[in-house]
Amino acid sequence: MGLSPILIELALPWPNTYCAVQPVRCSNGGVVTITLPDNSTASVRLSNRNYPVSITHHELPLLGLPKDLVGATIAHITDLHCGYGDTDAVYSWLEREVNRLNPVSILFTGDYVDDHYQGSGYPLGSLLARVKCNRTAVAVYGNHDHRRKLTEATNGLADAEIRLLVNEGVELLPGLWAAGVDDIYEGNPDLDRTLAALPHDRTSLLLSHNPSAIEKLATSNVVVFSGHTHGAQMRLPFPSPELVCRIHLHCSQVMGWYNHGLARLYISRGIGVTGWPPIRLACPAELAMFHLTAAKGTFSPSSVGKPVR
Repeated sequence: MGLSPILIELALPWPNTYCAVQPVRCSNGGVVTITLPDNSTASVRLSNRNYPVSITHHELPLLGLPKDLVGATIAHITDLHCGYGDTDAVYSWLEREVNRLNPVSILFTGDYVDDHYQGSGYPLGSLLARVKCNRTAVAVYGNHDHRRKLTEATNGLADAEIRLLVNEGVELLPGLWAAGVDDIYEGNPDLDRTLAALPHDRTSLLLSHNPSAIEKLATSNVVVFSGHTHGAQMRLPFPSPELVCRIHLHCSQVMGWYNHGLARLYISRGIGVTGWPPIRLACPAELAMFHLTAAKGTFSPSSVGKPVR
């Protein structure tokens, strides 16, 4: 993501296409909301402001999930945007909370160092290595990583021994597969190659920095994990978060759960900030935790993930 001043962005052309992807809705017709187990949002004190943070928990039913993975927890971390916005204290919070929650795996979905960062050699590897999981961590690039020529992201992920996925898949855990596609707009994505690495008899996980990937996945039994939007970062009455994402980011999804055919999508609000001003307004940073459950029978959108209340 890269939010420029809103008045400038409103002068940009509207995207050419809109997607039929829909937010997941409850039986009462309301949009599924993201809630904290304790119904609260915390804040981290930065040098000149309080920074809102949150942890969300979600049940995630998967077809073909091995019995020994039922109840396992996976963390989703995205959009760190290191080196911008004075957010080092937020990374300390993230490290502490992830290590406390002790997930079996971590999914990183891009934008590790912000493209506004003026230095070189940000200690990304050291930061990522302190955010630990029990077994395997995997990652994809985001658009900011491409703008910075990929060097920092590639080296930082390698230093932290995190498996980088570029249009490829891997057996994340025994019986559970994950794949990662390169950034949809600023990378070299190959969805066909990416999906070819996944088995067809179970639900797999797909990492895509940009949530627009779901528009091409209606026949794929995957759960997509994305960032990029920051949940709009500043949630104003006008322009609305939906309008900001459509005009500025050229995507119709903002945050939370969506489904499109067989595919499901979760968009995290991310950790860091970008653009000006580098603040979050009514849009807390998010560490998303997914608790795996076994889905029975044939998948339908009604078995999409849901917040744990």
